[in-house]
Amino acid sequence: MPDALPPDDMSADDLDDDRPTLPRAEDVVRRLSARETVVPNDLLALSSPSDDVVASCLSLWPKLPPERRRELLAAMQQLAEDDATLDFHRIHLSALRDPDAATRILAVRGLWEQDREDYMRLLVEQLRTDPEATVRATIAEVLGNYVVGQEFGILSEEAAEDLNSALRESIEDVNETEEVRAIALTSLGASSEEWVSEIIAELYESGGPRMRMAATLAMGRNGDDQWLPILLHSFDDEDGQVRAAAATAAGQLLMEEAIDGLILLVDDDEEDVQVAAVQAIGEIAGEGAERVLADLMGRSEPHLRDAAREALIGAQLLGIDFAAEEDEPIGPADDGGDDDEDSV
Repeated sequence: MPDALPPDDMSADDLDDDRPTLPRAEDVVRRLSARETVVPNDLLALSSPSDDVVASCLSLWPKLPPERRRELLAAMQQLAEDDATLDFHRIHLSALRDPDAATRILAVRGLWEQDREDYMRLLVEQLRTDPEATVRATIAEVLGNYVVGQEFGILSEEAAEDLNSALRESIEDVNETEEVRAIALTSLGASSEEWVSEIIAELYESGGPRMRMAATLAMGRNGDDQWLPILLHSFDDEDGQVRAAAATAAGQLLMEEAIDGLILLVDDDEEDVQVAAVQAIGEIAGEGAERVLADLMGRSEPHLRDAAREALIGAQLLGIDFAAEEDEPIGPADDGGDDDEDSV
């Protein structure tokens, strides 16, 4: 049987010998500036950088060709996806005003999980001023996270008003591209303001296919039970993208009343709609949803089996979490016995 433990004479430092030794962040920036070879693991040194390193990156970007800037930011995002402890957001922040639109898009995406109010203000300003619609669309999507956050009080009242106003301006700007307007609508949907619900309803009724799809997704993000009848009606929409959006939104409402309609969508003519319906059933969770998903795992279509398997795992995890919360004791147990002398 192999040893389960290292030899007694092996220290903790010896165990770390196999881990890559990172260069200094300053050296990585210097090598990038000199166009020297930098392997992806070297970029780990740029996680949680100092102010001096961030300043160096600001001066670095103009020295690199656009494709190299994009490559570096994309590599950092991949590293962060693989290891949640890494934080490159300040490096991405330094590229937010890059002259290359594709680089700016990557820089904005690098701020996806941030919730600082000053960052939100930078993004709001850029939403209003960036010359490229693709960049504005990415900003509008990222700002959707701040809309969710404002519902939990992470923004000041003034900042929340500025955020909502900026997204509303994008939605109502007739000179803005439809894609930017649609993404702004979906992002704003998470707001509980009454006027937001009015805009969602208006654009669902009067908008074209893209705006109707965005309004449908916004209903799910809005989380109000009032939208369920509309979403159930949209399960029969002639546009497959709207049907898929309706399924996704119904899942976000977490209402068991949607399960029967979602089961019918599993046999939709379009694969994207089928998968969206399965995922939505998993979002709703509960014993009924788990039974449906278990049955779907017996289907012959691989995409349905795979989607059902993933959705069932998620639904079961939700069930475990809820059970743990219900079983958690409110206070210390009292068995009526004598106090233990060792207890505090």
